Amino acid sequence: MPMQRLYPWLPLFLFLFALLVRLVFVAFSQFDGLYGQDPFAYFNYALSLRAALVAGQPPPPFFWPIGYPMLILFTAVFIGPHPVAGQLASLLTGAAIAPLVYLLVLEYGRERLSAPRGALTAGLLAAVAAQLLLSSLSVMADAPALLWATLSALSMIRYLRRLSWQWLALTAVLLAFAILTRWIYALLILPWGCSALLAWRATRIPLRQMVVASAIAVAIVGSIFGLHFVADLSRSELSYVGDLTVYSWNPANALQKEMLNADGRFHYEYATGHFYARPTFHPAYIFPLFAPFWLIGLWTMRRQKPALAVLLIGWPLTVYLFLAGVPWQNWRFPLTFFPPLLVLVGLGVDWVWAWLAIRWRPLLLAYCLVALLGSVFWAARDVGAFTAWANQSKQMTLDVGRQIPATATLLAFGLTATMQHYTAIDTRELFSLTEQDLQEIMTRETAVYLLINPDNVQTQWAGKSPAQNLAWLQTHTRLTPIAQYDDFVLYQVAP
Repeated sequence: MPMQRLYPWLPLFLFLFALLVRLVFVAFSQFDGLYGQDPFAYFNYALSLRAALVAGQPPPPFFWPIGYPMLILFTAVFIGPHPVAGQLASLLTGAAIAPLVYLLVLEYGRERLSAPRGALTAGLLAAVAAQLLLSSLSVMADAPALLWATLSALSMIRYLRRLSWQWLALTAVLLAFAILTRWIYALLILPWGCSALLAWRATRIPLRQMVVASAIAVAIVGSIFGLHFVADLSRSELSYVGDLTVYSWNPANALQKEMLNADGRFHYEYATGHFYARPTFHPAYIFPLFAPFWLIGLWTMRRQKPALAVLLIGWPLTVYLFLAGVPWQNWRFPLTFFPPLLVLVGLGVDWVWAWLAIRWRPLLLAYCLVALLGSVFWAARDVGAFTAWANQSKQMTLDVGRQIPATATLLAFGLTATMQHYTAIDTRELFSLTEQDLQEIMTRETAVYLLINPDNVQTQWAGKSPAQNLAWLQTHTRLTPIAQYDDFVLYQVAP
């Protein structure tokens, strides 16, 4: 069957394939999407939000925007208020990136694509890439936010081609959803706006139409933001902007390996600018064998209309320049500019296919297949290691729950949310306690325990509340180690 006849089915195939890959990993790993602190915070807030809405009350305050918790509520309608509702939201949105990447490649290569080989390659890479796969398995906002942003990009391309206000309105809605799921996507306003200006200039539309189009986009985004913050009218301060208050940006951070931020002191292996450039050739993102193709795809942008080129290049460039200047290094963060890299890979594959003589094209297909298999194996490695660690943390908390009395009070740091979710032990977050809180606990409670990674507390968190509270306990109480779980130590705390 000619490849052209498969066009209508390929997006559905890519979505189902990407979803199947994710479901297989869930089945084999038995990972429920919860780990660390943030996923528990998202899920617990979704439960609080559900209770508030059922009671006819406004949404309660939250550290992050509530786009993802709202999506959890939507999936919970069908399967109930369980962690799998959050994981399902991530699974579906993460799987949907693959067909969207495919469609984006087709949009950029529409003048010369005779068969969607490059688009299919990019879509398959999106389906199996390790970091997107991991984010799709986790109860986190990364995959849903990326879906909205990628949909917004696709809608923006349609607007740039047609200059129809309906596509502009849809673009604004989708971008607003992305921003209200993760604030970092507000950066996309810059490349989106620049591409629109270039398209307007190229078509020489009247100034009045430019003003009207801009007003439509601003009104839509402003209305959605207004609804998001309406509950804050009765509060003394804004909610949902906690991460914005702790972030800072300094271009000098791009050259730094040692960072001091709200999470303590870090000694990184790479300078921040280098770290956030690594996804362009790292197996968790762009498998190294594919790296030449995104460079070729970048080179082909010289033949694109300026507005389209700015949209595709401006997306990763704007986000990268921001990330290179922040005092954090998190391997999840480059996911925010992953789709345009995939699109460039697809365009590069397509260009090489057209350039090669017919007898050499099977070698290109074999090369891409080997690279895709390499990405699959790397994903199995990364996801397997991560889910094993998450499941081990869960098992650790269950062991601690059996080790101490059911009526005990546990002071914890690092595994607090895990203990609170999987056990009935009264667990207090060491980070949030004061000296007065510690004194009251030691006075009132008869059985007190402490679960921490002492090396981490005394190095990364030196001078901050976890280390200060540990020092207070070491001075005013007797800490007796009774069990060790890898780097974590369980202490009995006595006056």
